[in-house]
Amino acid sequence: MNRLDRNIISIKRTIWSNFDKFRTLGVFYLERNAVLNKVTSLPEEEIAKIADECREGGVRWRNFVKYLNKIEASLLGEREIIDMSQKSELAFGDVDGKSIAELVTVSESASGVAVSLGVSGKFDILQKGNRNGCFELKNVTVSPETEFTLVNELLPFWEDRYSVALKSESLSIAISSEDPKTGKKGSACAKIYVIDEKTVRIDDLAKYIDTTALTRWINP
Repeated sequence: MNRLDRNIISIKRTIWSNFDKFRTLGVFYLERNAVLNKVTSLPEEEIAKIADECREGGVRWRNFVKYLNKIEASLLGEREIIDMSQKSELAFGDVDGKSIAELVTVSESASGVAVSLGVSGKFDILQKGNRNGCFELKNVTVSPETEFTLVNELLPFWEDRYSVALKSESLSIAISSEDPKTGKKGSACAKIYVIDEKTVRIDDLAKYIDTTALTRWINP
């Protein structure tokens, strides 16, 4: 094993122990992977310096958040962030020619809950849930009839919070169960995120549709 490989392994192990998140785009990306990809694209001497920092810091890399913030800023570009999830005003009118009520369809069954997102085209898909488990698919054809299972009561840890995100260059959309930040212990809300060429819009999905099925069994 050469020196570069050893350095990357040290960095990878340290990144694995860092759990900081993107402030806005966490439902769309695996943050630790984004940081590792950025670091490994640097010149070898820069990688060596970072590896030394990681060895010095043990389980924490003091510049992890700096890289994380730079990467998120790059992904956001010049987009305006419009977050109405804690306000009474609505963040959304139409999205891709549809209202939110037309865009998001929730389906309950005996075993859980699924959601369909009324978009068509090819997307990268990221779904998170079940004790930090996730799957990621690239360049998948999606239609309004495509269903994503968010809650399966027959799986381990099915009461965990979850998110599903569809990404493309022109339009990205995500549904996420989160802390509503109201101070009420054990509560959860379902949020909707939409990214287009100019904005990142975030809102409480309950303003637009009945989200009871999406949050009923979420653990605190």
